Amino acid sequence: MQYVIVGARGEAGQSALEAIKAVDREAHIFATTSSDRNGPDGEQPGLSWVGNIDLNAADAPDRVQQALHAAGVTQPAVLFYTPALGPIGYPVRAATRADVMEALRFSYIPMVALAERLRPAKTVGYSAFYWLRHTLGAYGSMAYAKIALDRLAFREPEKYRVIRAGTFASQATRGIALLMYRKIRKTEYPELQELAAAFQKSDKKFSDFFFEYAYSCEIEAYAARFDAIPHRPTNRADLLDGNRAILNNAVDAPVQSMIGDWRWTET
Repeated sequence: MQYVIVGARGEAGQSALEAIKAVDREAHIFATTSSDRNGPDGEQPGLSWVGNIDLNAADAPDRVQQALHAAGVTQPAVLFYTPALGPIGYPVRAATRADVMEALRFSYIPMVALAERLRPAKTVGYSAFYWLRHTLGAYGSMAYAKIALDRLAFREPEKYRVIRAGTFASQATRGIALLMYRKIRKTEYPELQELAAAFQKSDKKFSDFFFEYAYSCEIEAYAARFDAIPHRPTNRADLLDGNRAILNNAVDAPVQSMIGDWRWTET
């Protein structure tokens, strides 16, 4: 069977790649990247890279569809869509309509357009805990892109699946931490001023402080629900578990939520 991973070089994309290989040894995977270079695995039997995919372009869905068709994609069994980009570094409550539309144009609209055109049996997207304290204060417009994704999965569970993952260390999240460090140095928002004050009292690099703060918010929200299981940071192996469950039709619910070993589904 054919599978498409849009945005295959990041943690979520690599976890999807690993899951497909584990579940379907005869799979033909088409993996897209914005780069002109292949991903870390290079060309392999059953793996074709489709490069120079620019999701910022107004006609991105058309171009992606054309590139995939040219590569040989007909009707994939599953479409994995991982890209997420939009204005962040300020509270969710302060997001403007323009910022939200920018986030949707990159992180949501192309996924829906490709799902409608390629007609996979399932489309998989990746969400976040946008209501926790650390994300409410800093996730900006991206919370609304994730809300749109969640609502779509709840509305059309036969077509869409969502993996909602806790904070995990990756190139993208380290970039977010760097952006946050710049933002809190001069900010009008009380949420970020409070974060800056807490950082000043710590004896840590900001990236370490930021991740520990995010983990503490996860513990604050969910530790009582999983009192017999200690908190640990989410990692790629957790995403791999979620992707494999979808590929194996092992989960009926539209949304799988995971923070390390804390797992549950939402309908």
